[in-house]
Amino acid sequence: MTTPQPFAHRFSQLAEQRSPFCLGIDPSRDLLTRWGLPDNARGLRDFCERVADAAGSSVAVVKPQSAFFERHGPEGLQVLQELMRRFKSVGTLTLLDVKRGDIGSTMEAYAETVFGEGSAYEADAATFTAYLGLGALLKTLERARASGAAAFLVVRSSNPEGTSLQMSRGDDGRTVAETLADGLRAFNEKPGQDTAPVAGAVMGATLPDSDRGAIERLGGALLLTPGIGAQGAGFDDLKRLFAGREAQVIPTATRSVLEAGPDTAALRNALERHLAPARAFRATARPS
Repeated sequence: MTTPQPFAHRFSQLAEQRSPFCLGIDPSRDLLTRWGLPDNARGLRDFCERVADAAGSSVAVVKPQSAFFERHGPEGLQVLQELMRRFKSVGTLTLLDVKRGDIGSTMEAYAETVFGEGSAYEADAATFTAYLGLGALLKTLERARASGAAAFLVVRSSNPEGTSLQMSRGDDGRTVAETLADGLRAFNEKPGQDTAPVAGAVMGATLPDSDRGAIERLGGALLLTPGIGAQGAGFDDLKRLFAGREAQVIPTATRSVLEAGPDTAALRNALERHLAPARAFRATARPS
């Protein structure tokens, strides 16, 4: 079995060809109701088909949130598999938002579920948390590398409830976020391996300037930046937070696109309002 090209390389190519924008897909009960769809697997499938029709092959990455599919049981998980396969068929990268975090053996099982040919989801990337320690995720990161995938760990989230924990300081003076950032960079820059970063970071787009330090510690890691649109961040916030690292950023929004539905044309228009500034943001990384 041939190892796929690393996620970081594939993302870079698609970001240039299409846009670096990542479309979050969160079919919540409220959103299904807003679209006039039943809150069941049939409504879920209809929702996903309309989103896929509207997005086509315009985005680099889609990020379905697993919880909104899991709540519909086995049928919901089948819809999730179908959705991911449909986007993969047009060359779009799939980033499964699951934020799993557990001990090593359990994490290995989770990794076998999401990464690699023949796995349940064959995701190109997925999200994880490291509350049980970065060491518990090492086999997950290694499986991602072997599969040509990427693992995005929550370093600094955009929700205010996470701040007190993520900004707590250890005996060495580093915050939890800084410690995680250092660990991800060490994994990505481990001698004797491919230089493409496997470990990425979730860094909320609504963060204050004080988080620049943690961003700098991440080195060349890809940066998944949720919070654009409904959570209050804009592309100007990306310029402020991630100046000098534009090529590493995966700008992400969900509700500010999906709430334009269910009309397909309206969804496409809302999506283009994100695709264009995402392209412009990335373009600032190129030398003049």
